Amino acid sequence: MPGRSFRVGRIAGIPVGVSPWWLVIVALITWSLGASYFPEAVHGISPSASYALGLASALLLFASILAHEFGHAIVARRRGIEVEEIDLWLLGGVSRLHGDAHEPLDELRFALAGPAVTAVLAVSFGAATLLLPAGTPAAVAALVEYQALVNGLILIFNLMPAFPLDGGRVLRSLLWKRSGDIARATRTAAGVGRGFGYLLIVLGGLELLNGAPEGLWLGLIGLFIVSAARAEAVGAQVRGTFSGVRVRELMSAPAVSIPAEMSAARAVRDFFVVHRYASFPVVEESGRAIGLVTLAQVQALTPAQRERQPVGELATREPDVLVDQDEDVAELLQRGAFMHVGRAVAIESRGRPVGVVSITDVQRTLRAAALAQQPPGRDPVGWTGSDRPAPQH
Repeated sequence: MPGRSFRVGRIAGIPVGVSPWWLVIVALITWSLGASYFPEAVHGISPSASYALGLASALLLFASILAHEFGHAIVARRRGIEVEEIDLWLLGGVSRLHGDAHEPLDELRFALAGPAVTAVLAVSFGAATLLLPAGTPAAVAALVEYQALVNGLILIFNLMPAFPLDGGRVLRSLLWKRSGDIARATRTAAGVGRGFGYLLIVLGGLELLNGAPEGLWLGLIGLFIVSAARAEAVGAQVRGTFSGVRVRELMSAPAVSIPAEMSAARAVRDFFVVHRYASFPVVEESGRAIGLVTLAQVQALTPAQRERQPVGELATREPDVLVDQDEDVAELLQRGAFMHVGRAVAIESRGRPVGVVSITDVQRTLRAAALAQQPPGRDPVGWTGSDRPAPQH
């Protein structure tokens, strides 16, 4: 899946991000079209005009992809699913959602919304190609024809029944409707997706052996599909394991908290050294939690900075770092801040910290659940020395 992106704005209230890899693919598309497609389609075009058209085509392509993702996002939002962000990256776009569809029909609507937008774009560009008046510059005609072609290819590819492509999500919704079990439907759809991804890898390898550089893209797309399908299957397993489990059942307690006004240097001496935890909740004078401070944040300071900087100024204060102790762990795992920081402070009704839950706690529970499902004599968990101690913050 795409890595971290930088925010470029909001459309219809939905944040839009761009991965640095997006710049790479825009440059490659611009170069490819400017070096071959437009010189062949437009007789006598200058190199500068050809590459300018290549850039315009690349930007129009990603505008179409963005419209595709907004089709997903708007329908998902109307069905009660929070849309965290839309990212443009190396292989197109992705809508980051908080949570899953509530029923199979919602999943089907969400899955088909993006392809519906792309179909409209493909038909519109195709109609424009046919209806262009006589005398239209060849460069404009070539630009419109390319958009009709590429949107048609995007539509066909996305409807392939390979999870997590849109066609694979359609397949999952139908399997979910039939079985009533979303976890089972996800496993089946993810298995089909992995098979499709491996097929693309093989076909890409064969093309490369035959001297066709396009095989590299097929292989790259296949690797993405295999990886994404595996991640979706693991995610379904995790959600199934933790659905109905409360944060208080998983957290390390009691919480040992650091006053916000304490210097980082004193926090090292009195807390990090004494308790040997990797992080601590940070509290106001009233005892209300305001954030989380980690050993890595303290280590990033110079000795002089540690002496004068209060922990409260250093602490991570993202809202998602503070979670209600009765929150469902499956919901917690959907929080971007928790996955980024790796920890969260569990609080009671008055905002006081009662414990800390970490990715380590989640992983330990998953290992224990896997061990419990294995026949006697087998140990798939792979315990290491670092796994054995009691839970740490």
